[in-house]
Amino acid sequence: MNSSNNKYQIYTFLYLLFLAVTYALSTGKDPALGDSLGFTIQGYNGFEFQSNATNHFLYSNFLALLHTILPFINVHFLFVGVSILSAVIALYYLQKLLHLNGVSKKSSLICIMILGLSFTFWRQSIITEVYTFYLLFVILFLINLFKYLQEKDPKYFYYLSFFFGILFLIHIQTILFIPLYLYLLVKNFRFLKKNLIYGVLITVLLFSILLIPVLMGRHTFTSIFTSDIYANFIFDFDITVIFKSIIKALGYLIYNFIFFAAFLFWGLKSKKHIDYIIIGVLPFLAFCIKYNIPDIYVFHLVPYVFFLIFIGRGLDRFPKIYLLLPLILPFVYFAAFKIAAHTETGKDIDMEKGYKGGIRYVLFPPLHNNPDLSDFIIKYKEDSLYKRPELKAMYPLVIEWENIKKK
Repeated sequence: MNSSNNKYQIYTFLYLLFLAVTYALSTGKDPALGDSLGFTIQGYNGFEFQSNATNHFLYSNFLALLHTILPFINVHFLFVGVSILSAVIALYYLQKLLHLNGVSKKSSLICIMILGLSFTFWRQSIITEVYTFYLLFVILFLINLFKYLQEKDPKYFYYLSFFFGILFLIHIQTILFIPLYLYLLVKNFRFLKKNLIYGVLITVLLFSILLIPVLMGRHTFTSIFTSDIYANFIFDFDITVIFKSIIKALGYLIYNFIFFAAFLFWGLKSKKHIDYIIIGVLPFLAFCIKYNIPDIYVFHLVPYVFFLIFIGRGLDRFPKIYLLLPLILPFVYFAAFKIAAHTETGKDIDMEKGYKGGIRYVLFPPLHNNPDLSDFIIKYKEDSLYKRPELKAMYPLVIEWENIKKK
């Protein structure tokens, strides 16, 4: 048994090392257009004490702190390093989360290989974005939740309450975990007793940090939870949009997990902690379907953690499956973009998104061969990109980044 454990520990270390190197070699020369560029410049300029929905209070200020401590390191690579390190650590702890939910060591390793090489996780691991950082703390929160369910030790309730509070400081989508937290409190009330008050207080005190900028008059209370840009997406209801969102979500799931997604259905036969898993994942799924924006795929990462519990259990029903099978994923993505590049749709995307890398950017996770931002400046005028409002808003940030690089 010990030799088997040691074997999988070595395999895990080698895989995570391989992944860290792969991510590092996949990184682009410049920040990616969009939030990644915004966070990079914001972190370079220093601390930002706003707690609105798009600022990600703890994450953005952590970047600023790092730059303050390590000003001699290129901020782009420094901040991407945070994403890479967060991703690798998240996968390490994901394996522990899967073990807690009855998934074997072999299947757990396959699962972290699947997520680590999936398109969305890979892409988010190589840009300056909040999501791998956030996912790390989601997994730590869930580990302590399931440890509490197994051992009923109050310390795990305090730990999960602490991580729950931290999650609010990183990303306000954490409100979608409130049903799971409340369900835990109600179902375990007789075990928690006086510990319940102290645990909830930990979460409330950490959340209250978000109220400080509101009290200082920097923004409104409602800005903590949403922004004017996205509010309409939340409150509009259109059944055709909902249907399209479901199809899109299934497409993302299949592209990220390919045929491994099918193991989810075998895993559903296991009922261990199924009530907690369903209550945990449903609000996120509902949000992903309702919140119809182009980059909604990044919000699927939290549901994918829950899905992998079922996929892992499904894989356990097929013990002879090849351990290195997930390594097929990069080849699938490479083939997808090569094939798509020769289609009319692929050529149209190359024309429309050539400044980002075209069809390669859309279908292949690495960014190291994509155009840098100086190319965007040229295309901005040559191809009339300024006529597109979202790119017009990006242009001043690109110019600012080019000036930062010269310093």
